[in-house]
Amino acid sequence: MKEPVNDAQLRRSFKNKTLQNSLFASYVLALILLVSSHRALYSPANKEDDKLLSVPFPRRQAAKGGLPPVPDVVKQKLDNGGHNDRNNDASGGAASTPSFPLPSDAVPSESVSPEIILQPTYGSHRPRQNAVFAFAEGYDLNVYVTFIESLKNTGYTGDVVLSVSYIEGMKSGVKDYLEWYSQQQGDSLRVISYALTWECYKKSGVRILPTNKEGRGSTTNHGFSDCKMHGLYSDGKDNNLSRAEDPREARPVATARYELYWIWSKQYHENSSILIIDARDAYFQSNPFNFRSSHDVGHVHLGDVHLQMNQQSYEECTLDLFEENYEAVNIAKSQFNSRWIKTAYGQQTLKKLSLKPVICSGSTMGTQTAIELYSVAMVAQFDKTKCKQVGCDQGFHNYLFYEGGLEQYLASHSCTINVHKQGDGTVNNLAAMRNSPLRSQGVLSNGKTRNGAIDDTIIVFNHDKSTPSPVLHQFDRDNELKGIIRKRTSEMVTQW
Repeated sequence: MKEPVNDAQLRRSFKNKTLQNSLFASYVLALILLVSSHRALYSPANKEDDKLLSVPFPRRQAAKGGLPPVPDVVKQKLDNGGHNDRNNDASGGAASTPSFPLPSDAVPSESVSPEIILQPTYGSHRPRQNAVFAFAEGYDLNVYVTFIESLKNTGYTGDVVLSVSYIEGMKSGVKDYLEWYSQQQGDSLRVISYALTWECYKKSGVRILPTNKEGRGSTTNHGFSDCKMHGLYSDGKDNNLSRAEDPREARPVATARYELYWIWSKQYHENSSILIIDARDAYFQSNPFNFRSSHDVGHVHLGDVHLQMNQQSYEECTLDLFEENYEAVNIAKSQFNSRWIKTAYGQQTLKKLSLKPVICSGSTMGTQTAIELYSVAMVAQFDKTKCKQVGCDQGFHNYLFYEGGLEQYLASHSCTINVHKQGDGTVNNLAAMRNSPLRSQGVLSNGKTRNGAIDDTIIVFNHDKSTPSPVLHQFDRDNELKGIIRKRTSEMVTQW
């Protein structure tokens, strides 16, 4: 039998229930407020913003007839190179993704936008082929033969695009050699040559003329002169056909060449792949566009990448950069790389990058769009820094990747960057290993291939000891390797 409940007990029970209900209501209200604030923070503020999130960034169309119309909502919301300002908080926050002007934007024009009018001297581009780009000014025939014949012997049948000396300054046999390769048809390697007349100056400011001792064969003085290139673009006059003066200050050709690379890249289809490589010290062991790493499992990996770029259906937009040997050198250990970065960007930037691996500017690879964008960014670095030291292009190259927003810039165009350790990728940069013979470091092979057979055509393997390095860059830093390749060059010159 239950005890009778008095009024005091009922009041206490009611108060307890009221308190419980109040606490529960407060909890529910707090939860509602939390959810509402979360939505306000992370959800689009209105339907127009929601549209913005679904608009894809146009890819690989700048050189193919222009970009499609930009929706009004994007015009309203995008700032500083195509990025929503919600990426920055009220206090300044993360820096916005950088944008870079086109190289041709520097040409003064009152009405008509300047157009590219530079044409090759020999040969014509084949837009759907892969291409190898190189600055090859002032060299003798042996350099061209080493570069072109070793590439041809790999089975490569794409384009080779070269900047070469003005015709009267070409050394013996070079003109005939370039002309012959410019006429190749069908499934054959073709050379497209731009014989340029540079306006060059000594560091003292004195003009170097073709009639001067320094200017015979090459006014660029092997890259140590500061030079201008006139006639790349129209000036907006005479139906946009007259030549514009170079709007930039005279600068080393190693810096100026990236404007050529930008122009050349625009001659190729978005599915083409392009290798930028130094001509003087590069030797090919296999087709660089067929390379697959020993660890390839059908995916792209940071630092260990396969590039089956010979396929015309290749759709990924990628840029591939190649390190020098990190055990031998980093930015701080290299007085040259340290000086280039400090001169261009200052001591604080050098301090940030001091322990980073050196990434070589003399070897870069990628799909057409990635190379086009990269070249734009490189030209912009000279415009920004006015660094005229020979080698500053490598300072630009490293700064862009580590601090300059190159990765974000490419990502805004749906492109990615892959960085390869020395000895892991398509290009094997060898200069940093010069402190001791490559033979003693196990870099030079005994000619054995992956199946154990002897193949004397293979000189250097990647670090896995079984994959031939497709491109040997800076081969002349090692005496034994240089001797082997010079012997092969003599044979190839005789055959030519």
